[in-house]
Parts: sequence; structure tokens; C-alpha cells
Amino acid sequence: MNQHFYPLAIFVVSITVLLFTIIRLKINPFVSLLGVGLLTGVAIGMPLDEVTKQISTGFGQTLGSIGIVIGLGIVLGNLLAEARATEQIAALVLRAVGKKNALLAVNLTGYLICIPVFLNAVFIIYMPILRDISRKTSLPLISLVTALIIGGFATHCLVMPTPGPLAVMGTLNLPSGQFIGWSLLVALPPALLGLVAAKYLIKMPHMQIAEPASNTEAVVEDERKKPSGGLSLLLLLFPILLILFGSVVSEMMPKGTASRQIIAFLGDKNVAMLLGVILAGGLLRPYFRKTFEELISESGASAGLLTLIVGAGGSFGAIINGSGIATALVEWLSSMNMSLLMLGFVLTAILRAAQGSATVAAVTTSSIVAPMIAVAGANPITVGLAICCGSMCCSFPNDSGFWVISRFSGMTVGQTLRAWTLVSTLSGFVGMGLTLLIDLTW
Repeated sequence: MNQHFYPLAIFVVSITVLLFTIIRLKINPFVSLLGVGLLTGVAIGMPLDEVTKQISTGFGQTLGSIGIVIGLGIVLGNLLAEARATEQIAALVLRAVGKKNALLAVNLTGYLICIPVFLNAVFIIYMPILRDISRKTSLPLISLVTALIIGGFATHCLVMPTPGPLAVMGTLNLPSGQFIGWSLLVALPPALLGLVAAKYLIKMPHMQIAEPASNTEAVVEDERKKPSGGLSLLLLLFPILLILFGSVVSEMMPKGTASRQIIAFLGDKNVAMLLGVILAGGLLRPYFRKTFEELISESGASAGLLTLIVGAGGSFGAIINGSGIATALVEWLSSMNMSLLMLGFVLTAILRAAQGSATVAAVTTSSIVAPMIAVAGANPITVGLAICCGSMCCSFPNDSGFWVISRFSGMTVGQTLRAWTLVSTLSGFVGMGLTLLIDLTW
């Protein structure tokens, strides 16, 4: 332990300073990650030219692997929301399961829609729909809200192309097809926990949401045309299915053949996402109120800061990796018999609790543990899943999503802590439990 004391102390101080700058000083995570990364490299004794090299190399390598997909994922989500395709998917699922199973329909809708669309955006879009469903089915609004947000948060944290799992996949250099397949599986039990919690909350009178006065009047319907539910669902799943198809089928074909190369090309995450955006842009064009160019520009503005934060997380991780801190952590954890999966889960949950952002927590942790995987002999896919599960935990009032859910639903802070913070944290533990089971049987 003595030989590792100084690098581990620097690591603890750097994480503490990072959280302090983000939480207390309100400095943007992009600036905080870069600044603390520079100071960490200097404090640990790295040559100054090596510090600057690691900062730029980490930034470039991270964005080189996932930057394009982040942008295209946000574009696809914006296109689906603008055309009201997300609403049609909800209606399709509701028709499929029936009004008696409205909670299941809402839960599955969240699970599907939040694969490409940010949870905050989905929740804001769907809140009027949830109020309408509540009136038609007499289900308490709190139950519908819980079913949606937990179902959606599971895929938001675990399934690309949202930035958190994308960053994990890129930083850990995971095969996209396998990671998507496993993440879809691991996300399902945590999502269904939202359904269980929603049914439990129905029985709790103090958890009922008061109907705002502004919502007592009739809901004004948007009369513009909407795409069919089937088309909407197809466009949502198209890039995901293409990536899965390319990954699975190409591995079954002889190496070096032209057909294998073509299928692998089409299943590449960047190509599949681009084809998904082109297909959605063409087929949904009649349903847009804005031009395709305007929607692309809006998406680019939304993607800009997220991309910078993801890249800066890569820079911070490169400093941790290149300074010897990562090696010291591995050796110390080995002496404590803590597995790398548990480290990834716990560290991500702590970072999420401290600074609020699930994406920043996942980005930072994946950058820290990436060089430890080979040394520890861990399975990189299950390590990545553990990190994503950790990012589901501990959403407190320092999380912007906490306030979006509270304000737009009408829940009090206490209700939000129960229906959102507690249930999402339990969902993260459920996902981690399944991840450990997968790791044991791999």
C-alpha cells in the first residue's frame, strides 16, 4: 500500500476537486475535466509535454470512436420527435396491449423511445399524453410517470446511441453489436421494475399528483398528419437492428469475402446511424413543420456541448491512465479482492450522486477503468454494463433531470425522491445483479 499511497492520494484529491468545481463552483464539466486533468498530470510528476500530449490524445481518441454517432443519434431523436413519431409509437404499443395494460404500454414506450431520444426530452413531450391517458383510464398520474421514466431511463443509460453508453463502448473498445445485444437484455429487468413500482404507487394516497388548474381544460389536438405507428417503430429500430445484423451475420461468413465486408460495412455503427438518419429524414419529411436543414442545425447545437464533455472525459481518463494512477488502483483493488465490475459500478454511482450527470459519471469512470481491464483479466463487455448500471443510481436534486421530472409532472420533491431517485437506484442494482450473473456464466 505504501508505494501506492501517493498516486492513490492524488487520484482521490483529483476526483474531489473535479466534483467540487462542478457542484459547488458551477463550472461546466467540459472545463472542469480538462482543468483537473492538467493539474493531476502536473501533481503526479508527469513531464509537462506528456501532460499536454495525453490531454489531446485522449480527447481525440474518444471522439474518434463515438463523436459521429453522438451527433447522428441526437439528429435521429430530433427527427422522430418533430414528426410526432414518438407519439405514434406510444399509441401503437397502447393498442397492442389494450387500455387495461396501459401501464405496461407506457413502460414499453419509454424503453423503446429512450434508445435514441434523451429521457428529459421524452418526458417533456409525453407529459401531456400521460395526463390524457390518466383521464381515459383513471390510472393515477404518478404511476404512469413512474412507468415511463424508469422504463426509459434503463435504455437511456444502457443502450447506445445515447452519449453515456456510447462513451463506455468507445472508451472500452467494445464490439458494438455484442454490446447493444447485451445492453438491451440487461436494460429490460430494470425497466420492468418501473412497472412494478408503478403498480405499488397506485396504492399510496400520499403519492398522488394534484391536477394543475391549467390541465382541467380540454386538450387541444394537433391536427397535422402523423406517420403510422409501424413506420415510426421501424425508423426507431432500424439502425439498431442494422448494427446487430451486421455484427452477427458478418461473423458467420468466411473471412475475406466481399459479402462479409459489405455486411460488416453496413453494420458499422457510424454507417448504420447515418443510414437511419437518411431514411428517417426522407420518410418523415411530409410530417415536419421545420425544414430538414433546420432540424439538423438544432441537433448540432444540442450535440455540441455533450460532445465536448465526452471528449474532455477521455482527456481526464488519459491522464489517469498515463500517470500510473490506474496501475496503482488495479494493484490496490487486487489486494482488497474487489472486482473491476464492482469498482466500475460503485465509482459511477458515487460520481453520479456527487455531480448529477449520468453521462459525465459513465464517461469519467470508463476512462479510469479502461486500462485496468487487461491487467485484471476482466470481461470488457460486462465491465461496460456495470458502469452503465451504476449511472442509473443516485439521482438527487443536483441532477437537472430530477427537476425536469418534478416540475413537469407536478410531483413534490419528496414524491420525486421516492418515485424517481429510489426506484431508479433500485433499477441500477437490478441491472448490476443481472450483469454479475452474465459475467459468472460467460
